[in-house]
Amino acid sequence: MERLMIYSQDGMGLGHLRRTRNIAREVLAWHPACSILILADSPVVPFFSPLGGVDYLKLPTIVKTGDVTWQSSMLPLKISETVNLRAKVIRQVFREFKPDAVLVDHMPVGALGELKLLLESSVQRKRHSKFFLGLRDVLDAPEVIRRVWSGIGAYEYLQLYDAVLIYGSHQIYAAESFYDLTSYARQVTYCNYVVPRMHTDVPSHQPDEPFILVMGGGGKDSYPVAHTFLRAFPLLLSEMRLRALVLTGPHMDSAERTDLIAQAIGYPVEVLSSVEDATLLLRQAAAVVTMAGYNSLCEVLAWRKKALVVPRAGPSAEQRIRSQVFSQRGLVRMLDPDNLTPERMAQELMQLLTDDNIPNLDNIPPLDGAQQAALALLGKDEGGAMNHRLSRAGANRAAVKK
Repeated sequence: MERLMIYSQDGMGLGHLRRTRNIAREVLAWHPACSILILADSPVVPFFSPLGGVDYLKLPTIVKTGDVTWQSSMLPLKISETVNLRAKVIRQVFREFKPDAVLVDHMPVGALGELKLLLESSVQRKRHSKFFLGLRDVLDAPEVIRRVWSGIGAYEYLQLYDAVLIYGSHQIYAAESFYDLTSYARQVTYCNYVVPRMHTDVPSHQPDEPFILVMGGGGKDSYPVAHTFLRAFPLLLSEMRLRALVLTGPHMDSAERTDLIAQAIGYPVEVLSSVEDATLLLRQAAAVVTMAGYNSLCEVLAWRKKALVVPRAGPSAEQRIRSQVFSQRGLVRMLDPDNLTPERMAQELMQLLTDDNIPNLDNIPPLDGAQQAALALLGKDEGGAMNHRLSRAGANRAAVKK
C-alpha cells in the first residue's frame, strides 16, 4: 500500500484524531514509504507534532447537537451547505490522491451521509481502493445506534466496506452483536484496544510526593470533573500528603480554565491546558481522575494506573457503558456523574489509593490494537493474526439501492 486516506470526524475533541494518529504511526512502522492523508474537522488540526509521512486536510467543522442533528461550528452556513461542501471536498481529494486504502473512522456513511456518494461511486468504478470502517469498542446504547443507523441507511452501506475493524475486545464488549454488524458487514474483525506504542526505556523518575493527575481529554465538557476535584482536594489533604496536576484540555472555555487556576491558588496544585506528551506524567501519577473517553482509559490501562472514572452524563451513553464494563472487571473505579460531589469524590479517591486490587491486572485486555489495525490495512493478516474475526452469513445481500 502506497497511499492511505483516513476520514476522521471529531468536531469536539481529540479522541478520534489521537486514535487515528496512533494507527497511522503503526502503518508507517511497517511501511515507511506510505503516504497518509487524514481528512479531519477537529478545530485543533493539527494539534500534534509533525509525523513524517502524515499530513492533514482540515474540513469545515460541524458539531453534533442530538442523535441525528448537527450544526456548523465556525462558518455561518446552513448545515446542509456545510455538509455538501465537505462531501465535495472529500470526493475530489479521493479522486486526486488515489488512495490504495481508505479508513473511515466511526461513521459508516460519514456525518449526515456525506460519504454515501463516495462509497457508491467507488463500487461503480470497480474500485482498486479498499475501504475499511474503524469503530471504537462502544458507540452508544445499542438501541440508539440501531435506530440512528437504520434511519440514515447506514446498515446498507456496511457491505461496501471490505472489513469493519473494531478497536476493542469481543470478550469485553460484543459490539458486533449489540450493533447488529454481522447481519450486514462482509467481515468484522476485533483488533484489540488502541494505545500509543509504549516506550518503557524512557526514565520514569518517581516524585518525592505522590500526585493525582486529572485529565480532561479535549476539555470541552471536563470542567465539572476538574471543578469538583479542586473542591475535594482540601478534604484529601486533611487525610494525606499529596499534590495534583490538572490538565484541562485545549478545548476548555478560557473562563472555566481561569476559574480552575483561581481555585488552585494556595494548594499544591498545578493547572495546565495541555502538554506535548502526557505519558511521563501518567507514569508518575499515584492515581488518575478522568472522564471515560476511549483514549484516556486505554492509556490508563497501558500503564496499569489506579483510576477514578467519571463518565460523561450524556447525551451519548458511550462513556457510561464503557465505565460500567471496565468497573465490573476491576479495571477502574467509577463515580456516576449523578453523584458527583466533592465529598463523594474525596471518599472514592481515598478508597482507590488504598485498594491494591485496582486495576485487576488479570483482566486488562490486549492493547495492541494500533498494530493489528495497521496489519489489516496493509493486507498482512492473511495468517489470521487477529484476536477475533467474524464473517457475515448470507454474503449475497442485495446491493445498495440508489
